Amino acid sequence: MLQPNDIKHLLNIQDPSISLTQLDKKTINGKLTNVVKGILTYIPVACPCCGVRNSHYTIIKHGTKLSKILWNKVAGYPTYLYLKKQRFFCKACTRTFSAHSSEVEKNCFISNKVKQHIGAQSVEDLSMKYIAEEHTVSPVTVKRIVSQFAKGYYPDFQSLPTCLLFDEFKSVKSVNGAMSFIYADGDTHEVIDILPDRRKHYLKLHFQKYPLKVREQVKLIVIDMNAAYEFAIKELFPNARVLIDRFHIVQLVNRTLNRTRVKVMNQYNRSSYPSKGIYNKLKNHWRLLLKEESELSRTDYKFYSYFGQTTQKHIVDTLLNLSEERREAYQFYQNILYALKEKQFSYFQETLENTPSDCSDIMKVTRRTLQYHTKKGHIETAFHYSYSNGPLEGTNNKVKNIKRTAYGFVSFNSFRNRLLLSLKMKPKKRSSIK
Repeated sequence: MLQPNDIKHLLNIQDPSISLTQLDKKTINGKLTNVVKGILTYIPVACPCCGVRNSHYTIIKHGTKLSKILWNKVAGYPTYLYLKKQRFFCKACTRTFSAHSSEVEKNCFISNKVKQHIGAQSVEDLSMKYIAEEHTVSPVTVKRIVSQFAKGYYPDFQSLPTCLLFDEFKSVKSVNGAMSFIYADGDTHEVIDILPDRRKHYLKLHFQKYPLKVREQVKLIVIDMNAAYEFAIKELFPNARVLIDRFHIVQLVNRTLNRTRVKVMNQYNRSSYPSKGIYNKLKNHWRLLLKEESELSRTDYKFYSYFGQTTQKHIVDTLLNLSEERREAYQFYQNILYALKEKQFSYFQETLENTPSDCSDIMKVTRRTLQYHTKKGHIETAFHYSYSNGPLEGTNNKVKNIKRTAYGFVSFNSFRNRLLLSLKMKPKKRSSIK
């Protein structure tokens, strides 16, 4: 037979001052609900109003007060704890007060267990409306609880890691800037904070909250090719070196090759053969052009559309023979990949210097961008360190998923709180049942 203590274990009630008396089922707001009745009483040590210690019956019992406390669901049913809280009267100050439990905050009717479960579910890719429905509360309540938990992850402005990762992302329409800013620890990949604006003046206002001695400890900052970061870094982090992320270098030359392919492709007529066949070849096999040349198959014959039975190397050679401009862009792309993979900065410099002067306008812009950052020393640093903005790029994907699930956010503060909770509150790994 079930005993009151068994129900306490089922509800995970840890407070020994609570004793359960009855378990019922009622219909509340049209839903069948578990109603557990209990009593909270104890002998107070002192009066919380005047501080007088309880001796010789200075504090006496003074009736009870019923509190209807929301609990976590049991067997899929909403659950309430109807708790009779003991009232006390202090003879010293003639004031009354209620018994307090660690299971629920003062003047609150949502148990701490519910709040903790809401916080845990906020880490997952779930909408606030869904979380609210699961816990029989309003979305505003979920928003308030998420805000309370997120405050524990705000930066204290007392320390910074030796390596920082900088990046930007599209957040909400209510922010002034086009993009918001995010930065993380380069070693642990943990997000430190999220700012509504990436512009220089806003970054200065934020990072100047850190003491100069703390900012001087930062030795390396990984960024993309946003020039605004460079000027802000010089002022804010006097001892930091700038590292252009290798991912963004590859992304730049990758886009150069793709834009060249589209430019060559659009020179062919799509309405008549053989021009249409060449157009389709360039359109369908673009992935092979982006592969490292050393990874292209030379002996494995397979069927490929518009080519028949052939190898990957033969397809690439055929596509490159269509245009000298395309061949130059391809060779430039492959040389940059090789230099980064083998960490040969001298070869990287030679590639930039030996690029034909009559190359396409697309390649000229790319080469000029890389030469600028090479002269600044930002790219050479990338050949000596293994740090990357990859973790932040993955974080940005998670940001997009959260926005899509929530159908967007209006308030940046709500968005920031949800992100900090999702990115910094580590869920426990589920252990397998044996």
